[in-house]
Amino acid sequence: MKVNKKCRCDKCGCAFVPEAKILREGEIEYTYFNCDYCGKAYIVSVTDAELRRSIRKYRTLSEKLNGKPLSEQTLREIAELKDGNTKRAAQLRRMYIREG
Repeated sequence: MKVNKKCRCDKCGCAFVPEAKILREGEIEYTYFNCDYCGKAYIVSVTDAELRRSIRKYRTLSEKLNGKPLSEQTLREIAELKDGNTKRAAQLRRMYIREG
């Protein structure tokens, strides 16, 4: 998947249009892109099977929002899913990526 926006590489300074790629290692899935010039990798996300299921559920519920009033319970469920997904994504990132 290509994005129409250019970004600039932190390593070589060249501008390029990122193209998302996916790498699977067991149930862990990395979404990333590389600089077209020097190859530096930029990891966008790390997910496991549980998080991907939860993200799909969140998307399904949030698509129902499409201008329709939802019950307080559904809105609370959407908010809890988003919060849980954000926390799990941060946890996986800390577990599987060495940054810096």
